Amino acid sequence: MEGAVPTDRNVVAVSDEPSLVFQRMLLVVLTAWALANIMPGFYRVVQPLASFGLSIDNDGLVIDNVTPFQSELESPSAKAGVVRGDRVDLRAMRCVPMSSTACYDILALIGGLGGLHYVLPGSRLKISFLARGDMPARTLTIDAARPPWNGLESLVLLADTLVGVAVVLTASVLVWQRPIAMTWGFFLFVIWFNPGQSYTFYALITAWPLAVLVQEVAEATAQTAALIGLIVFALRFPHNSMEPGWRPLERALPAIAAGFFALNLLTFANVFGFGTETLTRISYYVSFALNALVLLILIRRRRLLSPQDDQRMLWVIAGCAIGLPAFIIAELAQSAGLFQDVFGISEPPQIIIGLLYLLYGVLAWFVSEAIRRPRVISVTVPLRHGTVMAVLTLLIAVPIFYLHEWLAHNKDIVPLPEWAWLLIVGPLIIFVLHQLHEGAVHAADHLFSRRYHRAQYCLKYTGDALRSAQSADEIDRYLIAGPCELLSLASGAVFRRFDGAFRRCASTAGWQDADVKELDVERPSLAVPVRGGSGASLAIALYGPHQVGTDLDADECTMLGSLADCAGAAYERVEIEALRHEVAELRSRLAAAATTQ
Repeated sequence: MEGAVPTDRNVVAVSDEPSLVFQRMLLVVLTAWALANIMPGFYRVVQPLASFGLSIDNDGLVIDNVTPFQSELESPSAKAGVVRGDRVDLRAMRCVPMSSTACYDILALIGGLGGLHYVLPGSRLKISFLARGDMPARTLTIDAARPPWNGLESLVLLADTLVGVAVVLTASVLVWQRPIAMTWGFFLFVIWFNPGQSYTFYALITAWPLAVLVQEVAEATAQTAALIGLIVFALRFPHNSMEPGWRPLERALPAIAAGFFALNLLTFANVFGFGTETLTRISYYVSFALNALVLLILIRRRRLLSPQDDQRMLWVIAGCAIGLPAFIIAELAQSAGLFQDVFGISEPPQIIIGLLYLLYGVLAWFVSEAIRRPRVISVTVPLRHGTVMAVLTLLIAVPIFYLHEWLAHNKDIVPLPEWAWLLIVGPLIIFVLHQLHEGAVHAADHLFSRRYHRAQYCLKYTGDALRSAQSADEIDRYLIAGPCELLSLASGAVFRRFDGAFRRCASTAGWQDADVKELDVERPSLAVPVRGGSGASLAIALYGPHQVGTDLDADECTMLGSLADCAGAAYERVEIEALRHEVAELRSRLAAAATTQ
């Protein structure tokens, strides 16, 4: 009962312009750049990158000397004597000139922004530290080492990378099919804010300082375009149009973009010797405020939408309400110390951060469905199923994570190799999750969807009642009245075959006398066919959406299909009974004629 979005008049207008070729060329270039940032992450799935075990903030303060290693005994920086609270001498290591060794060192250490970074195996770093207390200024040379391969982290990273690629390609296809401001805004948002990670890409280009600096400018541009694009999408969804009251905000977007772009560029000044932690945190807070503004816009604009479009808007709001907070928390956890300052606790493990990024895929899926489909099912259906899956994942993943950590420290008890977690334990977890999900969703449907099960029971009763129907008109009433009342449908009608054509019967709901009275059988119809035992269509039952604007979901379509099967048998039975009466009447007439002769 679902179809593709009708061609928008804006798409037709754009398609006739030469700019369409330029737009698609730009789309290909931006898609390729986005994929180039995240696809190298597949390498980390099978082989970890090297690390110095050192994380500093954007002022040069050492905030971690262990991650991603298990302990200080494994961390190269900790073994070299680096401790938390040490401060890197940014001015001594500034990237001037770009051909200097110091430029490579500072870019490998912070890559423009503080936090955890990875490098290629064999990398060496010379770090200058400021004097601290009784400890004089010193310069240390640290060789990068590979942390132990972690099967669970690799599994989560694989999922993040696959979802990141899918998100980018989905948004790209939407723009290719409908190159309008609304789809462009969403695309610009997801090419930077997606579950994929760019650690490997930065590690590959670290050897070329100019390439890193160009990437930082591109990153500042992409982040600015992403947030502005999301606002444009929120202002124009679902029909690429905007109410006059939002025009002042749209006119202010260039100024907001210019200010945010300048702020992002300034945060990269730490590679030239300037502390930028305060500017970086301001950038984070501004981006969070813009995300909150998007949710506010979407909620406010709901009031002016039709029921059908309001349901599509609910999908977008639900996606943003789930995906944006998860992404923000993950970004905070990846930042240099900001997570601890905001929440007052240490940063979560990398597996948890990866799962948070994975939740962002919900936003892309919900938004893409809302854009592609003119009518959607109730958003409570995927939310309920997704909630069950999330709860089951946590109930299973958390104990397995702690079991993995325990086994990693007690390898002599159970010598399970790391590859077994990816090739054996991982698929086993997925299988168990699938089985549990099926049962839990069924139980949740019974618990939270009593109306659905009541409708299912009543429609089954209606199907039984069709067996005793005495006429085709009575069958028509059963086909329309029951589903429309039980499922709260806006309309319904039966088109029965008469003399080779499908003509509308008297029993209808939500149809006017002037509406279509005969169907063209050569054209596809969003309908439920009513077939007899031979497979031939005896009638076609047309059902509209729910009265609140949502489309019929798969379960409801299955129920209507079952009802149609019962109706088909009933039509044939009524027709056979009518033929028997005709035959009996003809026989009586023949007998009477023979008697008179």
